[in-house]
Amino acid sequence: MVNSVDIEGLRDFFKVLGDDTRMRIILLLEEKARNVTEIATALGMTQSAISHQLRTLYDHRVVTCIKAGQERIYEILDPHIYEIIKQARDHIKE
Repeated sequence: MVNSVDIEGLRDFFKVLGDDTRMRIILLLEEKARNVTEIATALGMTQSAISHQLRTLYDHRVVTCIKAGQERIYEILDPHIYEIIKQARDHIKE
């Protein structure tokens, strides 16, 4: 039997992936690591809005950041994220 901690973790993980902006950020970071300004420009959003979404992704261990001087460069923490997305895309196409 699956315990409630596992179910809550899965629910929260998929909730994080279920947001349009966060998914767009994840797919953008698949190309290369980027800073907030690059992400905001690419998605046509404010840096504040992007920072808020990156914080959520960071808190749920989807992205990590590397400090380069005063800026932070964001990248996907675990490449398994892309495998999960690929599997979901394949499922949708069937």
